[in-house]
Amino acid sequence: MKNSAFIKALSSLTPVEMREFRKFVNSPFFNGRKEVAIFFSEVKKYYPSFNSSKFSSENLFEKMFPGKKFDVQGIRRLSSFSLKLLESYLAYTGIREDGFYFDLSLAIEYSKRGNYKLSDKKTKIIDKKFKENKRDYEFYFWERYLIERHKNTLYAYTGNDHLASESIIKRTDLFSYHTAVVICKSLVSLCINEKNFNSDYSKSDFYLFVKNLQLENYIENLSKNESDIHSVLYAEYYQAMSLLNPDSNEYFERFKLILKKELFQFSYIEQLNYYTIFEAVCTLKIESGHTEYSRDLFEAYCDMLTNGLYSYTKGGDFILRIFRNIVHTAIMVRKYDWLSEFLAEYLPRVPADSRENMKNLAEALLMFEKGIFEKSLVLLNKIDYELFHFKIDLKNLQLKLYYELGYYEELRSAVDTYRHFITNNKYISKRYQAICAGFVNSISALMKVKLKEEKTSSWQLEKDILKSEGIIFREWFVQKISEFRT
Repeated sequence: MKNSAFIKALSSLTPVEMREFRKFVNSPFFNGRKEVAIFFSEVKKYYPSFNSSKFSSENLFEKMFPGKKFDVQGIRRLSSFSLKLLESYLAYTGIREDGFYFDLSLAIEYSKRGNYKLSDKKTKIIDKKFKENKRDYEFYFWERYLIERHKNTLYAYTGNDHLASESIIKRTDLFSYHTAVVICKSLVSLCINEKNFNSDYSKSDFYLFVKNLQLENYIENLSKNESDIHSVLYAEYYQAMSLLNPDSNEYFERFKLILKKELFQFSYIEQLNYYTIFEAVCTLKIESGHTEYSRDLFEAYCDMLTNGLYSYTKGGDFILRIFRNIVHTAIMVRKYDWLSEFLAEYLPRVPADSRENMKNLAEALLMFEKGIFEKSLVLLNKIDYELFHFKIDLKNLQLKLYYELGYYEELRSAVDTYRHFITNNKYISKRYQAICAGFVNSISALMKVKLKEEKTSSWQLEKDILKSEGIIFREWFVQKISEFRT
């Protein structure tokens, strides 16, 4: 019973929602089955954990049907009815809280019933209420499109087709804006999925469709026509193009300009998403050997901090992934004093369950860069490996520390463990598996050459390491190899 879809859905409700749902269940309008209301009153006694030993299908059946022989189908039927009722409640509250679709549905219902004056009045209220964008443009353009579509319908119903021209133009323009935004966002999603999961969408119908569009020309023409929508579509398009073409400096520079000049018009979460894509573009460039882009990434992080773009909600907890990336980037550009100040100011904003681990990882990385290897290893060993998310960071640092400290037997063992980890971990993408494999193979080769277990020359070793796919820690490897020549 505890694992039923109804109980899982019910356990997700907040106490306030639970009280609302009780009223919903007991309303004859929403629920015409008295037995479902009784069933719910019994079930809710075990909310929210539903862990009591008394919570079972048998006990619920006895409460519902005293004296009758247990029949699990009776409980399943009640559970099924209850789930449908809960789904109706969730759908109702979702529409009610959204506002737009609630109001639009009302305008449409008035129209269906021939009450065109009330429908028109309601439509004008909706038009004014949702004229300013308070959410992502993908949804904004679609909502504006739906408003204009309903206006067209009203003109047709009331015999005022001659008034529809302006609305038709707006409707079709809004559809084109929405389509352009969705195309750009879809390109971003497909590209990220390709990178992370080794997928290939190049022959998909969508790519075929996009390839035959002249989207860039369309956006440039909007600019020539002085459309106030141009800057929005410009931002969406060049975000997507810079990700799809990481080798293009033209797209990258345009994207950088967008971050500086265009983001003010987007919602908070959209601004955060733009910076997330910029992270990805810079990372792809850095992985391909262009480490100079770490400076662009660092500057972007500084802007994010200035604008408070580091949480899923304004003023919320620091996103752990972004915090970790800022630490690594600050180290790449050797901003060690800046990093110390960053840790002092922002560590308290990291989620409490990860704060101490993140602190130890950041300081261990900092100590490593300063050459204080023993202290770095002590800090690394304080991290709860099983609980901390960035296990690859820990393994990378561990291997480099073992090499620097001359712990070669420990390094051999750690290399073997690392190889098994990246091979057997289903959550690591093929691309990142290759990057990790390149690192672990390179440090193993480095150790063997240093210990004269292999006769490879330092020049050949450097050449082999630097041609590895997406090799990380290039500068460190080059420095270590150069020590063989002194």
